[in-house]
Amino acid sequence: MFQVLNPIWLFGISGIIIPILIHLWNVKKGKTLKIGSVNLLGESSRQNARSMRLLDLILLVLRCLLIIIISIILADPVWIRANGTDQQGGWILIEKDNFKETYSNFRKEIDSLDQAGYDLHLFEPGFKSVDLNELKNSEIIIDSTATQLSYWSLLKLLDQEIPVGKQAYIFTPNRLNRFQTERPEIVTKINWKTYTPKDSTASWIESAWFTGDSIRAIITQTEPKGSRKIAVNIDPNNKNSVFSIAIQNGNSNLSFKNTDSTTQIPVRIDTSTIRIAVYTDKFKKDAEYLIAAILAIKKYTWRKIELSTVNSGFINGSENILFWLSEKMPTEIQIKNIRAGSSLFMYKNGKIEEVNSTIVLPEFSLQKEAIALRKRISLAEPSNNKYAVWEDGFGNPLLELEITNKLRVFHFYSHFNPEWNGMVWNEDFAKILVPLLIPTSENSNSDLYDRRSVASSWIIPAKRAPKSRIILKNTETNLKNIFWVSLMLLFLAERWLSYKKHLD
Repeated sequence: MFQVLNPIWLFGISGIIIPILIHLWNVKKGKTLKIGSVNLLGESSRQNARSMRLLDLILLVLRCLLIIIISIILADPVWIRANGTDQQGGWILIEKDNFKETYSNFRKEIDSLDQAGYDLHLFEPGFKSVDLNELKNSEIIIDSTATQLSYWSLLKLLDQEIPVGKQAYIFTPNRLNRFQTERPEIVTKINWKTYTPKDSTASWIESAWFTGDSIRAIITQTEPKGSRKIAVNIDPNNKNSVFSIAIQNGNSNLSFKNTDSTTQIPVRIDTSTIRIAVYTDKFKKDAEYLIAAILAIKKYTWRKIELSTVNSGFINGSENILFWLSEKMPTEIQIKNIRAGSSLFMYKNGKIEEVNSTIVLPEFSLQKEAIALRKRISLAEPSNNKYAVWEDGFGNPLLELEITNKLRVFHFYSHFNPEWNGMVWNEDFAKILVPLLIPTSENSNSDLYDRRSVASSWIIPAKRAPKSRIILKNTETNLKNIFWVSLMLLFLAERWLSYKKHLD
């Protein structure tokens, strides 16, 4: 499409009026010449007069064209072509690992799109183009890294790779664990169809630990509608148990019997004892609430927990977790006595503020109702090397975690006391403390085995206006050089004809 970037210069075309007026002004009325005989008018005289009139007209046209081209050059002419905006067809996107099951569910749709000229691509980084018939006959090698990528992340990459104007037909399972991160905004038109895979249920051992004479395990069962956790007690001497215990590299591992090792990862049985010490100082009432919650956790989880109280501030170095309920910071000697890799939970000391807010817990907590926050310690300095575990209703840190070379230090800007907040009276107080006392199992397979499904209406990505992307794809060609060449040729032609007229 032809465009000019400075259209105001096009008004210069009106300058063609000048050579036209000059041409009309120079047309003189013929004179009557008296002669004795018409024989004096030869054939060559009539030809010369006719040539003069044609030459004047050509010169007029050339001079008008010179003015027009000069105006166009000043207006900065360009030719803009929008690449791909009128393209037809689109892409078919399928995961290679799920190809056979996906193709069996959408055979008609995929075949019809392939016959219509749509290109088949793998739904993975790079979006490699493949042939449908070759993919049918090839042996699929499962890539575990590809199956862990988020569909939303792939969709962002696709929106940059697919040509503008082409549609994308995506065929995938409806696994919820693949729709992670934030829903993207894209330009590409998406037609997304999903199905529920055949292996729509799964169970796995999330964690396990010794309780003395038995093993306590958390079993997670998942299906398209949701998942649930079940706590079971396992007798190691029971030969008819569905569980298998194996020793590997000095560790005891628990797994299901008669299960393919490639689909079920054994979980290490935790044999450790969690040793917790509470330094009460003058906050004995706070310690009573905390100790009651710890004992409830011990009873609920059947964990090996040893609890002790410290009144003198003496630390023997065997504690995994030390609750320092004091306004005084522990001394350097006391900190050195804490075992490396342990956790230190401390009250922060500072100015007390009266607030009317709430305690905001992580999303994974079982918070059923708002927990009132009445008092807190004001923040005296920015927290550069800490991150918030709990926050107040204004977004300020209430519990911060600082990880040093030796310890995990929790800084609490409130107290375990009803005068400070409603946490100790909350029915989930013990559950809130569980992540602080018992670390998350590093062998969790929840993302790998999650079978929960997502509704088809939920996977439609947000639509973004295509204006910005189309502008970036336009091809712009400057036409100035072409018009400059035309101007020079016209100028030479005009000068040659003017010289010829002058000779005549």
